[in-house]
Parts: sequence; structure tokens; C-alpha cells
Amino acid sequence: MVNVEMNNMEITKNNQINENARSSISEVTQISNEELRILHEIPTFRPIVQTFVVISTYFILSAIGFWLNNWAVWLLVWFVQGFLFVCFFAAIHYCSHYSLYKSKNTNRFMGTFLSLVLLMNFSFHKYIHIGHHREAKIKGKIVGDTSAWQTFPNIKTYLLALTYFYPLAVCKNWWVVTKDLYLESLKTHPEEESVLPTSFYLSYFKTPEQRQFVLQNNWLLLGWVLLMVGLTVIFPRTLFFGYWIPLITFASPFGFIFSITDHYGCESDLNHNLWNDTRTMISNPIVRFYYWNNNYHVEHHLYPSMPPSKYSKIHELIQPHLQYLEKSYLMFHLKVMRGLISAKNH
Repeated sequence: MVNVEMNNMEITKNNQINENARSSISEVTQISNEELRILHEIPTFRPIVQTFVVISTYFILSAIGFWLNNWAVWLLVWFVQGFLFVCFFAAIHYCSHYSLYKSKNTNRFMGTFLSLVLLMNFSFHKYIHIGHHREAKIKGKIVGDTSAWQTFPNIKTYLLALTYFYPLAVCKNWWVVTKDLYLESLKTHPEEESVLPTSFYLSYFKTPEQRQFVLQNNWLLLGWVLLMVGLTVIFPRTLFFGYWIPLITFASPFGFIFSITDHYGCESDLNHNLWNDTRTMISNPIVRFYYWNNNYHVEHHLYPSMPPSKYSKIHELIQPHLQYLEKSYLMFHLKVMRGLISAKNH
């Protein structure tokens, strides 16, 4: 677990255990309702320009790779594109909250499109993620999907997660979701148990409409894969070098590097609260821009419907109260690896 001393504030053990002893959001931020309303206003043009820059960067890198046509250049291109895929995911994340663009339809369209690019089911991600926020707000031990808070027992499991084969996860999720929703549709009554066991993820889709959206997105994903395979047959070099290789080789490691920082090693038991169950990363301005300020994760959990461009302002107000704060993604992972190696040696 990675701990950082809080600035200008002492923490006692009782403060960590007793949520009532911790400051509330309103006490810390002292933001008026009018100020909060303004902060929740979604900019019209900024997210559109930012989307254009992020996607254009991806295509410009591919063009550079084809132009120079050098393996060393391609490795660098694929490396950066792996990071850009994570930036696509950050945009998907905010689209699931309808907080990236002013229009709900635009959020839904871009979330679905970028999810297809990453071979993801947008509706599946949306409902699971909203459930994640709901569970994090409940007092007492967090239940349901607690994977975000888990820690690695040893360096071997850490490295296995870092190098997990992305297409395998895609196929597994597609099959599990399709099978479970099909079994659910066979029920005569909602309270009936399925003939075969289903995954607990099904409980996150509360209504038949939500389950229908998830299933539709799954078939849409299958159509996308078939389309990409067909285009690969016609334009093999373009699709392999410009899409498949960076997606399969670098997207998963970068996804791991950026996603586990959100809650890894944070509190998830009876003593979790607003200030100790999530981690904020500072990083640098370039990463923050491309990653849509998703590094400000405590701020996001405090105000999940706020547009990401406003989180830096919230961060200025709450920084002294954050229990888990890191300056660098690289340094965070080096600390985790050192801790796991040290634990093994002991």
C-alpha cells in the first residue's frame, strides 16, 4: 500500500476508523450552491476540441510510422498509441456519467464508438461503473465488485496482471455477458434462478431495458470485430500496423498502469470514507490533458457528474485532506514493485 503524508494536517488512527471524525465535503470545499452549479456546467467547445486533438494525435502517429517505416519508430508509435487508447477509455468513463459533452446523445454516441475501438461494451461498462460509485458511497464494508481495491500478494501476480493478454479478456467478457443475458431471458419470472450459474455482474443491470442495451452493445461489438477483420483482409498492413498491434500489445499494460492507481491499497472495509478509499494522482500537464483529468480520482468520486475540466479547481480545495496522493504514475508503480519484492524477500 502506498501512503503519502497529508499536508498541513495530522491524521490519527481514530480519524481513519471513524468517518464521523472526518471533514465532510461541504466543510472542506466551502463551495456555495451557486458555485457548485457553475462548476457542473459542461463546456461546449473544449471537450470537442480536446477529442479532436486526442484522436488526431493517434492518426498522426500512424502516419509518421508509415512515412518513416522503421521498426524503432513503429515501437515508439505503438507505445504512445497504447497510452492514447487509455485516454480513449478515460473519455468513455466520463461519457458513462454524461459529463464529457453537453448532449446526452453525444455522450452516448462517443462512448459507444470509442468503446468499440477498444473492443468494449459501453453499456456494460456504464452500469458496472455506476454501481462502483454507488458501492463506494455506502457506509460500512464495500461489497459487490471489490477488485478495484484489491492488492497483489506478490510480484508474480503483479507482472501477470501487467502482461495480461487483452484479446482473451475481450472474448471472455463477450461470452459471459451474452450467455448470462440469454439465460436471464429464458426466465418466466424474474425471481427464478437460471438453469446455469450466472456471473454476479448481472445484478448491476437493474432493469430489462438496461439488459437489452448491454446485449445490443454486445452484438454491436461483434459486428465491429467482423468489420475490422474484413478490413484487415483487404488492407492487412494498414490495419495491423495502425490498429491491431498497438491495441493487442500496449493497450492492456497502459490500462493496468493507469487504472489500478485509482483505489489500489485504499480503504474498502468498515473504516472507508470519502478521503481514504480513493487515490488522486498529480502527474504532468500533458498526461492530464490527454487523460482528461482522470488522474483527479478523489475529486471525481466526490462530484461524479462534474465535467473533468473542473476537477483541478476542486483539487486545490481538498488537497490537504487527501490520504492517498501521488505525484507520478511511474513512481507509484515503482513503490508497489519495491514493496512486493521486499515482502517476498522477508
